[in-house]
This record gives sequence, structure tokens and C-alpha cells, in this order.
Amino acid sequence: MVKADFIVIGTGAGGLVGAISAKLNGLNPLIIEKTAHWGGTSALSGGGVWIPNNHLMQRDGVEDSFDAALAYMEATIGDVGPASSSERKAAYLNVGPEMVKALEALGLGWRRAPRYPDYHQDQPGARVGRTLEGVSFDGKKLGNWLKTMRKSDLPSMVMSTDDAPQIPTMLRSLKSFWAAMRMMGRTLAWRARGREPLSMGTTLVAQLMAIAQRLEIPVLLDTPLKSLIQEDGKVVGVVTGHGETEQRIMAPRGVLLATGGFAKNSGYRKLFQEVDGEWSPASPGDTGDGQRIGAEIGAELALMDAATWYPVSILPDGTINVGIWERTLPGSIIVDASGQRYTNEAASYVNAGRAMLDRDKTVSAVPSWLIFDNRYRSRYFFGSTPPGVNGEFLKSGFFINAPTLHQLADKCGINADGLERTVQRVNSMAISGVDEDFGRGDNVYDQYYGDPGNRPNPSFGPIDKAPFYATRFYPGDLSTKGGLMADEHARVLRKDGSVVEGLYAAGNCAAPVMGRTYPGAGATLGPAMVFAWIAGQHGASSAG
Repeated sequence: MVKADFIVIGTGAGGLVGAISAKLNGLNPLIIEKTAHWGGTSALSGGGVWIPNNHLMQRDGVEDSFDAALAYMEATIGDVGPASSSERKAAYLNVGPEMVKALEALGLGWRRAPRYPDYHQDQPGARVGRTLEGVSFDGKKLGNWLKTMRKSDLPSMVMSTDDAPQIPTMLRSLKSFWAAMRMMGRTLAWRARGREPLSMGTTLVAQLMAIAQRLEIPVLLDTPLKSLIQEDGKVVGVVTGHGETEQRIMAPRGVLLATGGFAKNSGYRKLFQEVDGEWSPASPGDTGDGQRIGAEIGAELALMDAATWYPVSILPDGTINVGIWERTLPGSIIVDASGQRYTNEAASYVNAGRAMLDRDKTVSAVPSWLIFDNRYRSRYFFGSTPPGVNGEFLKSGFFINAPTLHQLADKCGINADGLERTVQRVNSMAISGVDEDFGRGDNVYDQYYGDPGNRPNPSFGPIDKAPFYATRFYPGDLSTKGGLMADEHARVLRKDGSVVEGLYAAGNCAAPVMGRTYPGAGATLGPAMVFAWIAGQHGASSAG
């Protein structure tokens, strides 16, 4: 018989933090994971955690404050209802820095991404360097837990967030080249010493799992949640199991749903959104269990149309390539079927992905087309593929090329006159470096993944060197964001605003405090962890 007094559903960053918080506050938590692998979509993410006014900023002498962060959140999020109430924003901003310190005291190694800007630099209160991440971690310290950790197919490197912009320009710039060589050298040195380097999302969840194991928090894998147990309207436990097999596990101090989004639930996605999840690289277990099971007992669902949108391309082997630098480097643009640009390609991925869906309502824009020239292709990496390496991409049809823009448009089914007019307009603006149409490259965020050697604008340049290329871009996402309405204590709410006693929600299964926008890198993991931390505290303080 499994015994616990507080149950956490999900092993992403939010779930692990919620269990750690509960344990530190005197509870005996149990973590349940439905799949055979732990880490969730958090493990597949970049691992950034957006925590304004954190103590690492203070240590480095970077000015920030509660008031500045609140002003920025209010300006970028807008009015999206109770999910982003003033109380929830205040709870997030107040508790976030406390959580970071507490986890550091438990052994989590933090570092800042000092050059990473907030995504909306034109808004009041914007800053550079609010994003935190875990330092690289030796996965072998996890013992057998390393075998069941969810990982991406990409090779693990000893790297930081601020190393990433050096990759696409490493054969274009000596500075980028030596930065990439140092990163590779660190990785080889780790492996030579028998260490398993984990970075980005994997180091975050690995370090949290290491803390959970030191605190002797039990974790059950391959244990799907089937339903919640209620007594007099209060959630007091869960029913788990496969098929006809069921197990009841009581949790008198509460249940925290940290089950993620519904990126891989095509039914939910078709019901609430314009896509079916085909283009999402989220965890396969991201199927909306928390939303469904919470709604079954009367919880309110909100902002179900929201997602962390992300323009993606589908590589020849079927891998989903999340396009960051491909659309921000100079010499490329994104156009619809009419051959027209419709957004700032270098804007935040959420804005760029959402713009594609919005455009498709009036002009065919799914897929859209990334257009670039031979100069661009000879200078920059495309994903992890080096410059000039085009054979498989061309053979498979992933890249389409032609000696003229008109011929390229004909091959792609793009309006040729429209594309030629658009590129002519871009080339004329590129002389001064000022994108008069969409403002690309006019702020530090747009330039973060740009090419510093391209002047006068690191993110905006001409497309005039034949042959010309095109590849399809789709409105993918890292996950969905809509879910259960919760208050500032992470308690789940019914439609009438009353509390579902004993039930908490955090992460992508909860309606987001960030609304439909994305203030900065880590604006999903930040709230997931903070509200899970709050849930653990509240569960311990509530009457048993």
C-alpha cells in the first residue's frame, strides 16, 4: 500500500518542485508519472526560468524591482481575466526569488543568461538578463534515474543559453568559432572524465530529481492518473492504473496537478485551437489529462486557445526543427502564398507563430515559406546542418532552389510577382538597415540570434545572391498553455469562483498567469515552478 499525504501528478520541473516544497514543509509527498520516462516537456525545453528581481541579478549589479517587473507584465499580458489577476502576478513576482534561493540552498546550481533580453523591449519595465538556467550537470549522479529521464535526440553539450547564438555563425565569425570550440572542448573534457553532460532542460529536471531523491521523495513511473477521489467536495486522493486495474492512493493534504498541456491531444486541439498538434515537439505524454480530469469534477477551464507558438520546419527525417536563428539571421524572410511578408520574423517565437495562424485566416499562410539566398546559405547553420551542406535537403525537397525568384515562386506555388515585389522592397530597406514595414532588428531581442558582422542591422539584410532557396515553415508550439483556473495559492477554482478544496494546479495544465503572450525566455517554466512551490506550501499549511 502506497502511503502519502500529498500527491503530485507529473515529473516536469513544476511537479518536482511542488514535491520538494511539500517535503520541506513537513509533508510526505508522492510523485506519480504516467509514462515510463520522467522529465516531461521540461526536459525537452531550453530550460530557461524567467524570474525577475532574482538574487543573481542583484549579485551582478543588474537593476530590477518588483514594480518594474509588474509594469512589464501588465503591459505585455493585458487583461485576460482571473488567470492573470493582480494577486497571481504579485504571488509570482514575490515568491519566485524566494524559491530560487531555496533551491540553490538545496544544491541546485543556477546561473544567469546575462545577455538574454526580455521579448518585448519596447514595453515599460523590460530588462536584459532576467532568465535563469541550471548549470551543466553530470547525469551519472542520478544513478539508475538517468536511464529513465526523457531526453531529446540532440547530443548533450556543456553549454549555456548564451552560447547558443554562437552556433549558427561559428563559420562566419572568429569570435563565434572560438566560442563554439570552447563549448565543444568543455564537452569533450567532461566525457573524457567519464561524466555525462546535461544542459538546458535536462540539467534543470536532473538537478531537481537529484534533490528529490536526496529528500527521499518516492516517484512512481508508468502510473497513469484515472480520476480524483473526493469527500464532501474536497479532493483527498487519486485513482491510478491501466485498463481495468485500479489503485486508490489517499492524499489528505491535497493533490497537485502538474500534468502539462494538451499539445498531443488532437481532439482537444481541434476543439479549442486551429491545429491538431502534428507540428509540436512536446512530450508524447502531453495529452491534457489534468485539464480533462479537473473539468470532470467541475473545475473551470480558461485560455484553452493559448499555446507557446513556435515556427517550425519538418526535417527530411521527420524531426521537428524549432526555428530560432533560421528566421532571425539576415538574408531571410517569411512570406505567405501571395509572396508577402506579414510579421517581424525575428520577433518572439510566440508572436511569430501566432502571426502565421492569424494571417492564414485571410491569406494562405500554413505553411509559410522561409525565403533566403545563397549568401545566407553559405554563411549560416540551418538547425545543426553546416553552411553549404544542401544535398539531402535538396534531394528530399526540404529545400527548394532556383536561379531566379520567379522560378522559385513557381516551384513553391507562391505568387511570383508578389514575391519579387517583396524582395525588392526588402533589398531597398536593407541598404539603410531599417525595416520600415515590421521593425525587424530594431531592438536587442531581435538581434540576439542575429549576425553581429552584418551591418548596419544584424538581423536584416538583402536577398540578392542566386540561387534562391525556400523551405516550409509551420505554426508549431512547445506546448499548449490553457487549463484549469487557479488562484494565487494555486488552488483550482470552479466556474463560480469557489475553490475545489484539496486540488492544486501548476504549469501548462493551469490557465497561465502570462496569458496568451510570452514576456521572456522561461515564462512557462518560471510560473510552473513558482506556483508548484506555492502549492506545496499551501498544502502543508491547510487543515488536514
